[in-house]
Amino acid sequence: RGGGGSNALDLPDVQKQGDFFVESPIILFASIIWYLKIYQNGKFCTFPHAIEFLNRRYEDIFPILTSYPELENYLSPFMDAWLGGAAEQLMGQIASAKIPLSRMISPQLYWVMSDSEFTLDINNPEEPKILCVGNNPDRQNIYGAALGLYNSRIVKLINKKGMLKSSVIIDELPTIYFKGLDNLIATARSNKVAVCLGFQDFSQLVRDYGDKEAKVVMNTVGNIFSGQVVGETAKTLSERFGKVLQKRQSISINRQDVSTSINTQMDALIPPSKISGLTQGMFVGSVSDNFNERIEQKIFHCEIVVDAEKVKREESAYKKIPVITNFTDEDGNDRMKETVQANYRRIKEEVKQIVQEELERIKNDPVLCKLLPDNETV
Repeated sequence: RGGGGSNALDLPDVQKQGDFFVESPIILFASIIWYLKIYQNGKFCTFPHAIEFLNRRYEDIFPILTSYPELENYLSPFMDAWLGGAAEQLMGQIASAKIPLSRMISPQLYWVMSDSEFTLDINNPEEPKILCVGNNPDRQNIYGAALGLYNSRIVKLINKKGMLKSSVIIDELPTIYFKGLDNLIATARSNKVAVCLGFQDFSQLVRDYGDKEAKVVMNTVGNIFSGQVVGETAKTLSERFGKVLQKRQSISINRQDVSTSINTQMDALIPPSKISGLTQGMFVGSVSDNFNERIEQKIFHCEIVVDAEKVKREESAYKKIPVITNFTDEDGNDRMKETVQANYRRIKEEVKQIVQEELERIKNDPVLCKLLPDNETV
């Protein structure tokens, strides 16, 4: 679907898949991405161009999209509503796509997501890369959708045979929606892709990913490292670590004698109370092994010792991140704001020009001109 364009919608919609007003905007936006991929061999196929195209009049959008046989069937429900006079329903469907995407309309995001400085196949043997992206807590919902879009595309590109060993490391996972995460965990190991997820509590995952997908993620990971957690998460971990046969001794003392009884029973190897009382630096967890690399002690409860001096030496040797784009002009003035704003205006103007040229093409075609409402002129 256009390389993951459906991820641009709200995170709660993950739990509403199949709902009419959730699926409709996904299909519409995917059709726009597909159209931009076809038009002039994808010259304008960027996320900002897709958003700007969506925000044009629907009287312009639908004739353009349906003029391409590849998109005709996708747009059939919208065209039926339009030609059938169901304008209110149609506007509701379009608004369901426009409203969540409108939060992403900003010159800064348009700058980042417009031109291609590099490809996203980070484990390509010919062009290996390290990609580091971060979210902003103040604009979590906005940037989370953009990051989710990139993540979805990266997963499809790296999870293939014949690529380099790679790792996908995500901290604070619930702050973004990672489409295809459950499938990545299940299949990536065979393609030499290691997945490392960091979050505070399982309940965060259930809240933002839905109960079904959260359970799949929790049950398919092979290695778990956990610090102090409480409640259901502690119980879940304790159950995962299993039980062990333990001896119990009881002593009864009365006036005549002392009796001792010893019995055995299955108890939690690491009880929830111990997990909820861990101090800083103490961890519990379990690891998985390979057929030819057996690990005898798979479950652990220990303190992880950090060599502070070694970390300090490593940090002091860090190299500065190279400047990818220099916004300074010949006189030494910072022109970043003007450059970013000019890019924003350029994208809006390009989409406007695309719509004008496409409507002109449709109007001059004796077959396609019937798509225009009342054969209107451009």
